[in-house]
Amino acid sequence: MGEVEQIKKAKSISQLEKLKAQAGPREANLFYSLCENGQNTIDKTQFKQALFDAGLSSLDYRLKSLFEKLEKHGDQINFEEFMSFTRTGGLLAEKALRGELAVPDFRDFSRNLDKIYDEVLPNRSGDLARYIPPLAEVDPEQFGIAVVTTDGQIYQRGDTNVDFSIQSMCKPFNYSFAIENLGLEKVNRHVGVEPSGRQFDDLTLMVKGMGGSSLSPNNKVPFNPMVNAGAIMTTGLINPRDTTNDRLQYIREQFGRIIGWNKEETSGVNLPRFNKTMARQENFKGYNNIATGFLLMATGNIPYSESLLPDDIHEDSQYEYDFYVEPAVTNALKVYFSICSLEMTGKDVAMAAATLANGGVCPITQDRVMSQKTVRNVLPVVQTAGMYNSSGQFFQEIGLPSKSGVGGGILLIVPQLMGICIFSPRLDLVGNSVRGIEVARKITKKYLVHAFDGTMTDTDRIDPKLPIARWRANSCGEAIWAASNGDVRTLERLVSQQRDLEAGDYDIRTPLHLASAEGQLEVVKFLLGQGVKPIPDRWGGYPISDARNNNHQEIIDEFNKLNIEYTEPVHIVEEPEGITDEMVTFDNELMVIELLFAAAENDVNGLRQLVAKGVPVHAGDYDSRTALHLAAAEGSLQAVKYLVSHGHPLNVRDRWGATPLDEAKREKREEVIDFLSQ
Repeated sequence: MGEVEQIKKAKSISQLEKLKAQAGPREANLFYSLCENGQNTIDKTQFKQALFDAGLSSLDYRLKSLFEKLEKHGDQINFEEFMSFTRTGGLLAEKALRGELAVPDFRDFSRNLDKIYDEVLPNRSGDLARYIPPLAEVDPEQFGIAVVTTDGQIYQRGDTNVDFSIQSMCKPFNYSFAIENLGLEKVNRHVGVEPSGRQFDDLTLMVKGMGGSSLSPNNKVPFNPMVNAGAIMTTGLINPRDTTNDRLQYIREQFGRIIGWNKEETSGVNLPRFNKTMARQENFKGYNNIATGFLLMATGNIPYSESLLPDDIHEDSQYEYDFYVEPAVTNALKVYFSICSLEMTGKDVAMAAATLANGGVCPITQDRVMSQKTVRNVLPVVQTAGMYNSSGQFFQEIGLPSKSGVGGGILLIVPQLMGICIFSPRLDLVGNSVRGIEVARKITKKYLVHAFDGTMTDTDRIDPKLPIARWRANSCGEAIWAASNGDVRTLERLVSQQRDLEAGDYDIRTPLHLASAEGQLEVVKFLLGQGVKPIPDRWGGYPISDARNNNHQEIIDEFNKLNIEYTEPVHIVEEPEGITDEMVTFDNELMVIELLFAAAENDVNGLRQLVAKGVPVHAGDYDSRTALHLAAAEGSLQAVKYLVSHGHPLNVRDRWGATPLDEAKREKREEVIDFLSQ
């Protein structure tokens, strides 16, 4: 007996119905999506791999118990055991299997980031930061990209587990800590929120007027907390009456909570490391920062600087006296230098950025480190001032709240989706990582993550919040269904959104094809009036052929008015009167198109997620095309095997009477032909 016959005999859709009767559709669909090769159990390795493909890890604090149980279990898992495992993993495991995490198609997302990494790696322009000796000694070849989503999915490539100095990337977090402790109103009395348009260490950055008399020093504060003057000020606001040691420990623990550390030390995440040598060098070489500290003192805004002048022990000397240095200034500077000298990995920084993206909740511990209101107040300042005097251009181009540091790191925050860290020590003239800027550009060029992408229609860039097959389905599916059903009003809306009404589906079937097939004359006239041109589909057929096949003479006449030489489609139907299996109609048309796109691209993971959501494997589209037709036509053998093993009948016929085997033969897909012919 051939492989395909063994699968057909061992498994049918009736098995799914039995599971539904046993436990309900949600659990049944989830389990059934992982069953393969006619088994009534799922393979443990495959179960784990599905979680890994979703961007989760066996080291994930939230899934520790689940993976411990799996390690002790045998190779095969039955239905009852599977439900026990998924309950152990909570909704996280179930959402991963159903493709409902923040980035549903994490495997495709990871592949695209790998390509970006490889493209940027050869760029060796820029130079190390040399004004602080330890920064001049780092390996300039280091390069890493880390991404953490709001659901705790993690991507890492390159040097993402290497400690590096966070430097100015600490500034958004210092600002957050100050607001959490004192409230925004009080913090705003000490530091502004306006972009400066000047270099980060410019000594004039503490003289922004806050209203009232310009002669009053109390009305002058730093422009914003992303420049050095503002960062020193916000540091001075954090627990100013405590000792330097206690203040730094408090800040380290706050950073720790942001990156997933907990006091019980059960999460597997360590506190940021403190580099004392770096802090001392910051002190020795930080002349501008030291000058800034005393200029801030001159404004009267450094907190708790009301020390009494001590008695002079040199009262009897004509020239000697005690030279007094205000401790509030030196303490603020010492803590600021210390925070800049904290070291984290790229993964740590990405987790910190993801915590901001997640409204102040650490994705892996679910610890609320800061309030949603604090995050809302912090991100606009990061957005407008985080990249120093290139912030405006950066935001216009990249469109994300971002912060860089001269240690070579750049963090980017995609609100409600992910945090990103790119680490590469070579800097441009502004002080930003050269590779980091290039990676950020490429990510925004590839994905719809710019803050204002919602104001435009762009079907060339991927929406990471959608599975890749659904993104493709969205780009054409709505227009095709509307055209098929004669819905001109929807098409008018799509035109106003500048959608491409000439775009085709997996078979290059366009709205014009479907309107012609269904006799929608008004739609055909509307599309032609919008300048939509007839194009041939997979089989070489123009929309006029659909009109002819269905005797829609008025539509034929419309196409004959055009100066186009039409070709006729070539379909292969070996046994027109042969066995015919039924497809099913599913009420979510876009999910059907998504299913067919996944099959065409051999995306078994995407097929599995859709089956887990309850989409029938043999659901058909507007042309009665099913996933098996598309998998066979494209030679997607793994998708073919998955579909057959999950009960897809072999002899479903499309609009033209072709079976999946006919499609494989037409396209000369030999492996698929051999499999389906067994």
